[in-house]
Amino acid sequence: DALLQEAELRVPGLQPQTLFLGGGTPSLLPPEELLRLLQGLDSILGFRDSSLESSMEANPESFDEATAEAAFAGGLNRISIGAQSFRPPVLAAYDRPHGPEDIEKAVASARGAGFENLNLDLIFAFPGQDPLEWEADLNRALRLGPQHLSCYELTFEPGTPLTRKRDAGRMEEEDSDLCLRLFDRTLEICSEAGLGRYEISNFSLPGMACLHNLAGWRRLPLVGIGPGACGWGDGVHRKNISDPAAWQADLEGGGDGLEESSTPNSQTSAFEHLMMGLRLEKEGVSLDRVKESTGVNVEELPGDPLALLVAEGLLEILSGPEGRVLRATPTGFPLLDHALQRLLPEGRR
Repeated sequence: DALLQEAELRVPGLQPQTLFLGGGTPSLLPPEELLRLLQGLDSILGFRDSSLESSMEANPESFDEATAEAAFAGGLNRISIGAQSFRPPVLAAYDRPHGPEDIEKAVASARGAGFENLNLDLIFAFPGQDPLEWEADLNRALRLGPQHLSCYELTFEPGTPLTRKRDAGRMEEEDSDLCLRLFDRTLEICSEAGLGRYEISNFSLPGMACLHNLAGWRRLPLVGIGPGACGWGDGVHRKNISDPAAWQADLEGGGDGLEESSTPNSQTSAFEHLMMGLRLEKEGVSLDRVKESTGVNVEELPGDPLALLVAEGLLEILSGPEGRVLRATPTGFPLLDHALQRLLPEGRR
């Protein structure tokens, strides 16, 4: 009810190009509630007539036939399943309640409901992981016939059980050289299966790249609805109240659920374009669009960091029909964080 209330308040008639339910686990909703939410969003936004891609994240243990059918009937056409691993000990370490067979059942439920666009999320570089085990995981996922794979290197996020184990000395992060080999091997295996890498962690069949994520990497306007949701547009960042109960109470009290908004300066905005666009391996980021959008000429930053990165062979500038494009070289792509740190605005490097 509160989600629909916020949508009605903020973006009636939006007609979005993409819709994405995630950043949580929407598949936990009972099927009838999921269908009610989607039907309500369509009546407010009109997404069924406008959206090119309407996705939902799902966890294997909570995505059964009834949930899949409700999602499809509600107008979704893409499902992203959080598989993470096919190895029970690794899933247990990630605090995942599902097993390998649940992943296969979830895929079958999606296919049975009519979904023809399916993503699987996987995580590699688990501490002590045998590279052959990762390859086996990857091949098992590919045998399920997904149109898209997201393969993320394990990161230790603050406050998670994995991070607490690491900080207590019970687990060590994997060697960075091995992580790089796994990163490269992932590209090889996916490419052999016909899935090309179009972003750091994302692979797809031709024409099946995630449109919603592409919109984010291209810095197109995004509306975030729900507790903790973030969005940007018209040069403004917006973030909703994170606590669900407080967010709901704010809406019920006549508020709009918003916790904060900010307007980044031109240099920060230009950096955000670079930070997101350089993730796109082949596409890169249009320097002309950055200048048009922010007024900043990235090629004239103090200290000439861009010229230095080009001279070092980490970045390259190409001329094409749409102007000058900046992208990472094959050498620089695995070192993108290093390059971006050198492009940070003055005072933040």
